[in-house]
Amino acid sequence: MSKLRFFKKDKRMYKDANITKGLGRGVEIAEELRSQSSADNLFAGIFTGSLPFERVFGEWSKPSAEEIQRRDKIVTELSDFLLKKVDPYLVDDTSSVPLEVFEGLARLGCFGLKASNKYGGKELSNTSYLEALGVSASWCSAIVIVLSAHNTIGCVFPVMYYGTDEQKDHLLPELIKWPTGFCLTERNVGSDASKVECYAKRVRDAQGNIIGYEIKGEKWYTTNSILTDHVSLAKNLSVVTRIVDHPDELKDKTKKECYGLFIVATNSKGFDVGVRNTFIGMRGIHNSTPLFETVFVPAFNLIGENREDWESKYGWGPREGSGLKIAFESLNTGRIAIAKGCIGVSKQALNLTRWWGNKRSQLGGPLIDKELVRDKIVYAATNILAMEAMTKYASTCFDKGQDVRIEAAAVKTFASERAWQIVDNLAQVRGGRFYETWQSLSKRELTPPDEILWTGARPNRIFEGANEILVQLMFREGTDKFIKTALPLMSKRSSMGEKLRAATKMAGYYLSSVNLYLPNWLMNHIKFIEHRSGKLARNIIISSAKYSTKLALKQLMLDRFSRIAINLGAMALTYSYARELDKEDQGHNYSQLADIFCRTTKYEVEELFRVLNNNDDEYRWKVSKRLINGDFDVFLLSGIIPMTEEHMRGPKK
Repeated sequence: MSKLRFFKKDKRMYKDANITKGLGRGVEIAEELRSQSSADNLFAGIFTGSLPFERVFGEWSKPSAEEIQRRDKIVTELSDFLLKKVDPYLVDDTSSVPLEVFEGLARLGCFGLKASNKYGGKELSNTSYLEALGVSASWCSAIVIVLSAHNTIGCVFPVMYYGTDEQKDHLLPELIKWPTGFCLTERNVGSDASKVECYAKRVRDAQGNIIGYEIKGEKWYTTNSILTDHVSLAKNLSVVTRIVDHPDELKDKTKKECYGLFIVATNSKGFDVGVRNTFIGMRGIHNSTPLFETVFVPAFNLIGENREDWESKYGWGPREGSGLKIAFESLNTGRIAIAKGCIGVSKQALNLTRWWGNKRSQLGGPLIDKELVRDKIVYAATNILAMEAMTKYASTCFDKGQDVRIEAAAVKTFASERAWQIVDNLAQVRGGRFYETWQSLSKRELTPPDEILWTGARPNRIFEGANEILVQLMFREGTDKFIKTALPLMSKRSSMGEKLRAATKMAGYYLSSVNLYLPNWLMNHIKFIEHRSGKLARNIIISSAKYSTKLALKQLMLDRFSRIAINLGAMALTYSYARELDKEDQGHNYSQLADIFCRTTKYEVEELFRVLNNNDDEYRWKVSKRLINGDFDVFLLSGIIPMTEEHMRGPKK
């Protein structure tokens, strides 16, 4: 059978098996857009019990001497600029980054950090670029958001990776001069892209050729878009829309969804950047809800793959159909960028925890001498090492052109949750002072930016995909090899022979993951990771056989599977990275930090395994139905004034 015939049969099995049943059209679209090749890096190996240890415990990739020189120069100049020109207290107080700061960042070349020097960029690898994000995050959350929203997911990424040579030559020299933004989210579009309502209507000439598009709709939460109300900051925005011939197609479920990504000039007729959105934290974000009122965009500004098969099959125009795929891929690097920002915040929180521990004396001596406080410092240090190892690994994989779907989701989930705990531990050590605003407390004593760090750290668990969704995505991608093998077992069209071969192969996967039993005290960290990875694979195979396509609905179970994989991957990378640091910086014994991290994480892994098959999930699900129906409201809502929609603030009518 030819590869093409096999692929078509494989796709028919996917459809017949209906592995996305009950998960909504958004998941179906994501399934259609995902790469058909299975991920093959560390985390995929952990899910399937076949860890590629040789990749993890070899030499860690290092940039060239020339790039190190360029990177260090940029980071040094940026650090100096932040110290002299960016007041994090002022940015927080005014909820704004001064225009001269944007101009200064532009002069430093911070809006072309990853672009080729052919177009005037700094041509940093993703891994070197992250160093600029880390130092920015440690000083001012608004600045790291500005840089990441532009360099990671703004207009530069789609043009760099999907633009034609002509588009790169024409667009990139201008795009790297000033911040740009990314428009995907809408009122009804968070993680479910099937609900996109903003559309681009094809505009044709007399001969029927597409010459442009008219964009109509509203986008939410567009960072870098606005300077002040109705005045744009960005000169260009990357906008993801549905592409249609007529707006009625948006509701036509028989019509194949076509998505496009456009580079839209904000001085276009019909564009209104809207008014500034304000937030609990990260108060300097220049974010708004742009409105597109029949904004014309030339066909040249549509970025996408040239897919003749789509053009002939669906009747789409050139480069149409890639919008969501490009957006999803940019979010991979966006998740790695968030992780690096979390490292910067965590290091600053550790620094301030230690500072206050030495400065503050209570109950017979400095706080730093209390065991509970020291343990918080150990927690911060060990998890910062783990975050750094995971981030460097994921970014290095990206720089090598490898698939980072799972790595990006894993490090973003891990880093955002650990950073939040580290900052929350700082709050506990600071005590009541932490809850007083810096504006008030600084009138009486020196005040660190406690609340700025705290309110800025929380959104990282939501941005670029909520962690609860990312762990589900991790499971889907990490078990793709199993899913492909088991397709005949789920498909009604497969023959008995195909089913038998599939069952035999799945049994082979199960047996190959079996390790010789060893008690915990006999296992070193690496043996533990290898052993528990095999155990994870076996549990996944057993659960797949038990629940079949319904496994996708067992979100708590999938969450545990993915968190086991995240923890095992974190252990492996931390152990390996510490050994690398010990070689580079002898005498500090980073392996001590890795050892403590691995010891602690073992307990977490064992607890997750314990509750995999010994839980109350189904019982809790049944009770939750009663809670949703209000069966316990006589007790749960008694003694309060329940807030309803009639009491909530909304737009003035």
